[in-house]
Amino acid sequence: MGYAKNWLTKEEWKKLIQQDMKWRDELLQKTTYRGALRIHETLSLKYPFNYEIEENNGYVILTTQKTDEEKPEKVPIGSDLVKETKRYMKAMDKETTYVFSSRQGNQMTRQRAYQIINERAKDVGIDKKLGTHTLRRSRAKHLLDEEVDLSQVSALLRHENLKDTMEYLKIAKKELAELTKQIDKKYGL
Repeated sequence: MGYAKNWLTKEEWKKLIQQDMKWRDELLQKTTYRGALRIHETLSLKYPFNYEIEENNGYVILTTQKTDEEKPEKVPIGSDLVKETKRYMKAMDKETTYVFSSRQGNQMTRQRAYQIINERAKDVGIDKKLGTHTLRRSRAKHLLDEEVDLSQVSALLRHENLKDTMEYLKIAKKELAELTKQIDKKYGL
């Protein structure tokens, strides 16, 4: 399993997610993408599914270990996906601790998640080597393409600072300087 620094175009993402596949596999990909989650965050989601719905916005609650204390973080994934995940968990016919589990009810491995993502991509003719991080990176790139502010994308990625996000998404300082120059020119600054 290699580390792939690719991302999916919006068209490839739509193609990937609109194909017929196992419910679990679809939810795995949607949850990882929508929340821009790291794969271990997705695979660590447990039953009962920890979520919140506020004013039609759905959030998954991640519990992260920062220093000696656990810190819950609300990550937006959409109320429709929260509801779909609840239906999925209710429909599961076996006892399990994890939302994304193996046939035996154990936590799905990173390797299996990698296989699922690549098998589904191959099924729809996406000829790229995808990693488990590809969905997270693709979500961030798509948000930037829609002109979501870099600081908001950085917050969704839960990065400590903007520099991390710029490096993560390969945003060159030269590119940023050129963009800044264009904006300044546009507004006569």
